[in-house]
Amino acid sequence: MTLPVMICDDSALARKQMARALPVHWDIQLSFATNGQEAIAAIQQGKADLLFLDLNMPVMNGYEVLEMIRKHDLPTIVLVVSGDIQEEARQRVMSKGALDFIQKPVTSEQIQQILTRYGVFQETPSREERFSTARTEQPTPTFIESLREVVNVAMGQAGSHMSELLDTFIKLPVPDVFLCTYGELDRKLSYAFDDKLTPEKFSGVSHGFSGNGVAGEGILLLQNDDLSRLQTLMRKDLPEQSNSSAGILSDLSELLVGSCLKGISHQLDIEFNHSYPALLGTEQHLCSLLDNADKQEKILAVSISYHLSSPDIHCYLLLLFTADSLERIQSRVELLASEQSGVAS
Repeated sequence: MTLPVMICDDSALARKQMARALPVHWDIQLSFATNGQEAIAAIQQGKADLLFLDLNMPVMNGYEVLEMIRKHDLPTIVLVVSGDIQEEARQRVMSKGALDFIQKPVTSEQIQQILTRYGVFQETPSREERFSTARTEQPTPTFIESLREVVNVAMGQAGSHMSELLDTFIKLPVPDVFLCTYGELDRKLSYAFDDKLTPEKFSGVSHGFSGNGVAGEGILLLQNDDLSRLQTLMRKDLPEQSNSSAGILSDLSELLVGSCLKGISHQLDIEFNHSYPALLGTEQHLCSLLDNADKQEKILAVSISYHLSSPDIHCYLLLLFTADSLERIQSRVELLASEQSGVAS
């Protein structure tokens, strides 16, 4: 009997990766959703007896989908597939009714083992053509979309390290990836201004990084109140000389920038070296902290907001790649995306 299966993920690249990882000889009707709201509608229509569910999505995230499924007793089995590898994330989704938790990026062997373990997969020898058609009907992800998914996996790894260090759950966002000039950068960041469009003030540190034709800087930003709360949270675990605001910023930025670059490096096969963090300034507007001599210089920007749940703290991470790096990054991302277009074996 054909099994209705749905892949729910806001990333086109992640949907292709997940589809490619499914067993070829499996009698299913495969469909896709780009957010949790679409997935709920599909379940209600009988199109998702088995749901592969991402967590970090716009409109309705994976946690909210699990809550809706439980609240309305919707008929589906859920396997969560996420780059958020915090142990508490796993515990949360399991407590909300997920069958299992799968770490991104997925592999064919990993998926088949899980499906076999739960008795979901039964091999049938006549599915290749329908599977290939279902996958190729999906739109090819753009460069920005693909890079966003690469960053999504990398930021999850960094968030897990920060969660372990600070012993708190980190709420992860959908990362923002965009092209702009240095002069436009602060206006592209939603957190740069308050609700009345008054510029906020931040303290920040920066690391330069480079490798394999790619260069840029990683910047960690915190507002003063958040920095004070973070300093209190970390004080018990640090030697006295590290308790300064600059020391706290430097230690945390070393962890986040290093972890994110490592996650990107692993996926794109680009080896990065990064410098020791340098203080950009304290209690300044972003237009001052992010100042650059050439306001018209083009950059590729990655913006990530880490939200500590207890205490309530926001950390903002920027990865800014130079214009000269764009061609190299794009070629590596396109290679990664093209590897998802073949039929799984």
